[in-house]
Amino acid sequence: MSPALRRCALLLLLITASSLAADDDWTRVADGVDYRNFTTESTSVHVARIDLTGNVRVIATPESQRKLRVSEFAKKNKALVAVNGDYFTAEFKPIGLVAGTCGVWKGTKDTTREGLVAVGDGRAEIVPQREVLEQPEPWMETIVSGWPMLVKKCTPLTSTELPGSDGFTRSPHPRTAAGVTKDGKTMFLVVAEGRREGVPGMTLSRLARFMAYELGVCAAMNLDGGGSSAMWIGDKIVNRPSDGFEREVANHLAVVSADDYAGCNDPKHLESPLQSPAAGNRQKR
Repeated sequence: MSPALRRCALLLLLITASSLAADDDWTRVADGVDYRNFTTESTSVHVARIDLTGNVRVIATPESQRKLRVSEFAKKNKALVAVNGDYFTAEFKPIGLVAGTCGVWKGTKDTTREGLVAVGDGRAEIVPQREVLEQPEPWMETIVSGWPMLVKKCTPLTSTELPGSDGFTRSPHPRTAAGVTKDGKTMFLVVAEGRREGVPGMTLSRLARFMAYELGVCAAMNLDGGGSSAMWIGDKIVNRPSDGFEREVANHLAVVSADDYAGCNDPKHLESPLQSPAAGNRQKR
């Protein structure tokens, strides 16, 4: 073997070894679901990686299960992974559109303010703000809204590009977010800890950079954060909620084994409105 070929072979071996070592840092939760805790001196970020082509389903909260803590929702639905979802009112009504296992929540809709995370048919898509989804498209089984978009076209938005006040956008807080790869087949759920000594949390721009550069997502949406941020992995909450306890939240995103997926078991919803033949109208405003 020539010296040039030997150097190429060695380089390939080093790249492969590095790739395998990086993958070894992930813990297998179930087939198609992995977990990793990324830590530095001042950050602790919990990440679930989901292969949407595997034997899993990503679900959102049916309206009958609103106002549950993340751990309560996870236990009720045999979740492998669960996180908190959208912002909500004092009456625990999500701000944006929600489609859970029993269809679209009554009275919720997509708006020009919030974007959304849609999952179904082995793929996920993040729809940015200002693109209003009048009705879910037929493949969208699960929808949770959020704000603002963090990563767009594989590029993290900068501090000046991100909307919101200095106190919210450019100050560190606990955060929850969802991201997807360019092909839409791999989804990441992320919870960054914060509001404790030595671990203040993340600004939105720092979270955006983490998701784009560390996880390789091409689209990401921020969800409700602060004291609402919580992540369930396997059989427990893995982060330290900033209030010292879990908050009740309006809705959730969860990953369940396809074998454990129960569908809609609420007798009030015999047919999901997601199957409307008129679905699929998306307008940009």
